[in-house]
Formats: sequence, structure tokens, C-alpha cells
Amino acid sequence: MTTLEKINPSWKNRPEARRLVRLLGSCCYLGYIKKFPGTFGSLPGIVFFLITKDLNIWIQGLIITAFLIFSIAVSQAMEDIDETKDPVEIVIDETAGMWVALFGLWDANLTMIITAFLLFRALDFFKPYPISIFQTFKGGKGIVADDVAVGMITNIIIRLLLLKGVF
Repeated sequence: MTTLEKINPSWKNRPEARRLVRLLGSCCYLGYIKKFPGTFGSLPGIVFFLITKDLNIWIQGLIITAFLIFSIAVSQAMEDIDETKDPVEIVIDETAGMWVALFGLWDANLTMIITAFLLFRALDFFKPYPISIFQTFKGGKGIVADDVAVGMITNIIIRLLLLKGVF
């Protein structure tokens, strides 16, 4: 039983609640774009990064952690509404993962952001080991976990490229 069901078991029957969950889970309906919804869903992550990049690292961390928890809840709610496992329309996880990919990169330039975006999308598409392990998690946690893992690996690769002087 989800937290929403404990609070109000009939929330799934309320059209306005269903619309709100779909709006949030699909990142303002980007997830309903027929071709490459995950790619479009990654773009708000870049926007969130740009909005928060000048904040203190601890504040950034708190905000992104709150967003990750929110993403898990919304993903679970959307999965419950659609009664399917990880519907393609859920792209809030891509937003969260892309934001993690750029987390803490204060001097990020356009080249670095584009590189991180392309790397994130490639890793998310192929899901190599150990990322593939996170797809075995169930519910909202599983929906978000693999994208957060992709974001973390992308972030590490970008930092290694920075150390090598690529950017």
C-alpha cells in the first residue's frame, strides 16, 4: 500500500489527482512525446541544474535529495494509476538522473553540459552493468534508481575528463 493510499484510498479515482500525477510524472507532458520521450525528459534536469548551480553544495544536495524523494513518490503514483510497470510516459526519473549527472559542476560550460547529456542518454539507453542491477528494484524506487545510477556514473566520468583537461 502506497503512502497516498494510506492517506486517501480513493485518490486514484479523482480525475484531478490523476491529471496532476501525470503532469508531474511526465514533466509537463514531455513523456507523452511519441519519439524519444526520455531524451526530452532529461532536458528539465539541465534547467534545474542551471537554476541551482550557484547555490551552496549542501543546499544543492538538499534540493536534489528532496526532488529524488518526490520523483520516487510521483513515479510510484503514476505506475499505480496506469497499472503498468514503469510506463514510458514517466520521465521525471530522467530529469532527476540528468540533474545528478551535473550535480556539483560549478564551472560547467556548454560543451561539458552537452557531453554530460549525450553520455547520460547513451548510458541510460544501454544500461550496462552495474546500472542494469537497479532495474530489478520495484515501484517508484526502481523507476528512479537506474537513472540516478546513470547520473552518478556520468558525473564521475565528467569529473575524470575535467581532471584530464578535456574541458
